[in-house]
Amino acid sequence: MSLVYIGYVPHPPIIVPAIGQGEEKTAEATIKAFQKIAQSIVEMEVDNILIVSPHAPLTRRGFSYLEGERLKGDFRNFGAPQVSFNLEVNQDLLSKIKEEIPEAVPVKTTLDHGTLVPLYFCREAGWAGKIVVLGMPLNDPEAYGQKVGQLMNNSAERWALLASGDLSHKLKEDGPYGYHPSGPKVDNIIAKGLRKNTALIRAIPDDLLEEAAECGYRSLLFALGAREGSIKVLSYEGPYGVGYLVAEIYRSSPIAGYAKECLTYYFTSQPFDKLNVPGDPLLKEKKGCFVTLKKDGQLRGCIGTIQPVRENLASEIRRNAISAATQDPRFWPVQASELPLITVSVDILGDLEKISGYDELDPQRYGVVVKHRGKVGLLLPRLEGVDTVEEQVSIAKQKAGILEQEEVELWRFEVQRFFE
Repeated sequence: MSLVYIGYVPHPPIIVPAIGQGEEKTAEATIKAFQKIAQSIVEMEVDNILIVSPHAPLTRRGFSYLEGERLKGDFRNFGAPQVSFNLEVNQDLLSKIKEEIPEAVPVKTTLDHGTLVPLYFCREAGWAGKIVVLGMPLNDPEAYGQKVGQLMNNSAERWALLASGDLSHKLKEDGPYGYHPSGPKVDNIIAKGLRKNTALIRAIPDDLLEEAAECGYRSLLFALGAREGSIKVLSYEGPYGVGYLVAEIYRSSPIAGYAKECLTYYFTSQPFDKLNVPGDPLLKEKKGCFVTLKKDGQLRGCIGTIQPVRENLASEIRRNAISAATQDPRFWPVQASELPLITVSVDILGDLEKISGYDELDPQRYGVVVKHRGKVGLLLPRLEGVDTVEEQVSIAKQKAGILEQEEVELWRFEVQRFFE
């Protein structure tokens, strides 16, 4: 069933009530966001959780993994030995990691607090399943995230990935490491990057990260590499002088899964009247949408409708998914053999709003439609490499065959983006 959820979470033991003894209430926003992540994992019927921890044994090359039939740990080092865990390891995924990533290093040890804190909230929410624990890669974390993410995505079971890590430890003079101006600066860049453009996160200089004394930057990059998604920052605070950020990095959607299933039916010549349409009421509405196909992270096709032209969104998605695979003039038609390598996202368009100038656009929030003498071009929001309004409008003009110097009418719109 594949990788269905990715979260980025902190790991302060003090937010566990048996340890905090009331002090945990100072980090109430973090606790509520953590509970939301854990509840999502339960609601999505996740079978297994892979946790990446900066406090597991770390290696200069590759990454470590905790081996054994079961993994144990408790909070005795934090005064709460009664809060303990004894969980079965998913040997199938561990075997694939050993086989596909030879630089992965086995270690035998107990669970660290970077793993125990996320597990505590998941167990409190009612989750019970198997785990795999990795040490945070010190080098190439995003590339390793992509490799491990693909292994989970090819699994027959449902997986969640939790990247564990605190941000700067230098937010306050009375914090554990004192104060440094790079602390809040790094945390602000990361929070802004997750909300607007992850390229900002990747561009943080090493010396700035070192000055900030963070411990979760590479865990975050691992999560970002594992699978593309619509990122939501659920909370950020630094009540004890340490930055705690909770974010949903990826959530699979039955709407995008339906688009992928439409492609499967098309390429296997199955009758569409046998295709099961998800129960989401949104699919019964009339809305324009775009279906985007990617292969190995690169665009493989994208076709859509600005305004609805079919009886409902389900029909709109089906037609646009097939068109994206077979009629995008920029690419050769997708072949049936490529389908297992194709990932699908669906953008459902909101209402078009006519605007008077560039100052009313934001390429991270709004898509744009440009019109000139019957020519129409559209560009979706939140596209990698499109960082300015000028770039956004220029590309939309190119798509419409409008010259750069020609004046255009402008419309903006917001989207709901869903990933399979």
